[in-house]
Amino acid sequence: MPILDHTYGTLPVAFPDRPHQTAGMFAAYIVCHLPDVAEHRLKRRLNLHKQLRWWRQMTDIPVHVFASNWTTLGLANDPEIALLTQHGGSVTVVPPQPLILNRIACLSAFYASEHRWGIMMDDDAVLYDGAAYNSGGAFFSEMARNAPASYRDVDVFFPINPAKLPGQNQIWQGAPTLYADHHVFEANYDLKGSMFVVRNFRLDGRPQVLPPASHRLHGEDTLFAIEAISKGCTVFRCGNIVLKEFSGQSHFRHSKAVIRTGNIAIAAMYAAQGLQINAAPARAHLLDRSAMLANCIAGRPKTNIVRKP
Repeated sequence: MPILDHTYGTLPVAFPDRPHQTAGMFAAYIVCHLPDVAEHRLKRRLNLHKQLRWWRQMTDIPVHVFASNWTTLGLANDPEIALLTQHGGSVTVVPPQPLILNRIACLSAFYASEHRWGIMMDDDAVLYDGAAYNSGGAFFSEMARNAPASYRDVDVFFPINPAKLPGQNQIWQGAPTLYADHHVFEANYDLKGSMFVVRNFRLDGRPQVLPPASHRLHGEDTLFAIEAISKGCTVFRCGNIVLKEFSGQSHFRHSKAVIRTGNIAIAAMYAAQGLQINAAPARAHLLDRSAMLANCIAGRPKTNIVRKP
């Protein structure tokens, strides 16, 4: 009988009797940087606890936490951190440093592993789960039960972000049977760093994708997607999973001016591949990827559809 947990918002989460099994195909990597302000620090730790509990009870996926700006005592006395090793996970202490360096540390640890897929996350991300949310927490188990070759054209993917249009209901209502019966991956480059999934390229003899470590401006998640495209990789939105983020103090500010400054720097890095800043005045803070896509991944598929097991 499912275990109901009422601490995840308006709708309770129904955890399965036994975590969804994924046959060792996946590992999760969480960057957890604690703020200096005590109130915000506590809130972020509580969100991390909810996140770790969700992954532990929903799936058998090992979770590795990269702990930045934690105290030794805080790590030693943390009840959820203490459970990581029992489920194949770990904690790695990293110094207070830019997010992109923490993300590179997570990606490097994943590429050195034998897991086929790595789930990269911030410390406040899970998936919406339940009858109204398609595959939800069972998605990774479903994917593990299908033949790996079914996903050979999928390199990077991320869940639907319900804070952006079109939302999941708008996406699903266009072809409800398609999304109900299949895993649907569609080309989309608006990757959000809260959660994304990447293939272990090393196991396939392909170059690893790591964002340039020198970037210090807004858009480390955008930069990862652009770097992936530059290496000929597909980047998809998966239409079967929906991102759920917990409320809390953000480390970031996303004004158009900040976004534009970051994107100008990213466009300069990949100008030779055709990346530009959008010419439309209302979208001048965004990237124009059209020429880069034509130059780097013109022959790669725009969709990947796999029947659910």
